[in-house]
Amino acid sequence: MITNLTDKQKINWVRILAILAVLIMMVYAPKLWLTTKVFPVIPLFDWLPIPSYPFDYILAGLFFAIQIVYIFQNKRWQGLTILTLYLFLALVDQNRLQPYFYQSFLTILAIEIFNRKANPRKILYAIILIFFATYFWSGIQKLNEAFYIQWLSAINKHFSFLPQWFLVAFTYAVPWLEALMGVLLLFNKTRKFGVVFILLMHSTITFLLFYLGYGYNVVPWNIQNILSVIIIFWTLKTSNAFEFFLQYFNTQKLAILVFTMMLPLANNLTGFYDNLLSFHFFTADLKYYIVYLDDELEENLPEHIHSFYRTFEGKTYINVIEWSKEDNKVLFYPEDRAIEYLDTYLRSYAKNPAKEGLTQLVNYNQVIKE
Repeated sequence: MITNLTDKQKINWVRILAILAVLIMMVYAPKLWLTTKVFPVIPLFDWLPIPSYPFDYILAGLFFAIQIVYIFQNKRWQGLTILTLYLFLALVDQNRLQPYFYQSFLTILAIEIFNRKANPRKILYAIILIFFATYFWSGIQKLNEAFYIQWLSAINKHFSFLPQWFLVAFTYAVPWLEALMGVLLLFNKTRKFGVVFILLMHSTITFLLFYLGYGYNVVPWNIQNILSVIIIFWTLKTSNAFEFFLQYFNTQKLAILVFTMMLPLANNLTGFYDNLLSFHFFTADLKYYIVYLDDELEENLPEHIHSFYRTFEGKTYINVIEWSKEDNKVLFYPEDRAIEYLDTYLRSYAKNPAKEGLTQLVNYNQVIKE
């Protein structure tokens, strides 16, 4: 039974689930891991070498293959190699920093950052910090006006038969309920309630994705979390709620705390550190853009981009999310530097890329908020 495992067995199963979810998503979105494709890659640094054909295929194939080997052999060098390859691939194209990949590889980091002779409970507690942070911060980051507007609009569309006061109250409660899921996991008396709430949330999300017919890229992530949360928490017993944070404190534990607590807190308070890497999951305040084009640039862009032209009030624009989802099967990475890089790429097709007014960037979520 997956609810009656040793700490070492729990770690192993969570490791396997993390890798399986990535492999499924790589099959679903193969072009994301290639550089020779229609949608441009968005490197973090201009000086990074970007693999071209056939080396991008070789690198992606190696990355996929070593994960399969790692499932069965579970050697530390394999885990570290996977992390290194992912880091390089994500630096080459930031669109690979999707939350489901990030959580999986952060989980592998929490495992492989310790040596194989380490107390399994040390490793398990490091993994638990990731799951606590996933739900706690995802709830906290939803405390924004854009989320309330978009969420209420969505549930009004599908659940208009319910009383309006209930829909409004539920909308404003959602961030706190999700953050509470993470908190419930900390206490023996509430842990199973937290697990049940999390299972209901992920199951509902998965059902709605199939019902609505889109968002299949997050289905493996939801299933991964359903199984992982049951495995880790259902039979777990601790002496106090702060045990996960304070017990077995060492350099490795500090490193995981940086990624799960310190950097998300910095993002929440100051905007420092990337939003998706700070558990901004479905928070509606991310920067997703529409790019309006002037007539010259509209004519000069390559033919393969023309299929993404849309018009509004006589002006041509490109919905960056639509374009990214067509080729990469994932959303565009919502950071200023990414859209600025894409803007530079589009403008490069003009006779004078520095000409004012070639493009106009409009934050889709900001328009909704206004």
